[in-house]
Amino acid sequence: MAFRFALESVLRLRVSYERQEQARLELATQHLYAAREKCAVLKKEQSALEANFRTTMASGMDASELHSYLSSKLGLEVAEAEAARAEAGASKLWNEQRTKFLRARQDREVIASIRLRQHQEYVVEQNRKEQQQIDDLFAMRRIQSNG
Repeated sequence: MAFRFALESVLRLRVSYERQEQARLELATQHLYAAREKCAVLKKEQSALEANFRTTMASGMDASELHSYLSSKLGLEVAEAEAARAEAGASKLWNEQRTKFLRARQDREVIASIRLRQHQEYVVEQNRKEQQQIDDLFAMRRIQSNG
């Protein structure tokens, strides 16, 4: 008789749920990296804008250039603040999803360990029965050869 695990359907469900949570975690990771990349790009733009401002200021700047700089600086500051909020939100979602994934993995591992333990018990019992049959066969042959 082959091994049958009574909770096999539950185990399959847990494996499926763990995969879904892992896929969601991977998506959250992509969003987090994209948000971090956007923040880094905006910081580089801010640095480039400041460097350009200093260079232009050293060689002389008229009012329209100063106005353009100030508008650009304000726009970048707003964009950086928005990107920082997006990164914080993505980080929060990533942490929540990581917790869900780890919980799903733990739930699956519990069922898998029960299955493994039951399978090991099954194998031991099968080996015991097989050895008993061999012993019985040996005893019957011994009786037949002596009798």
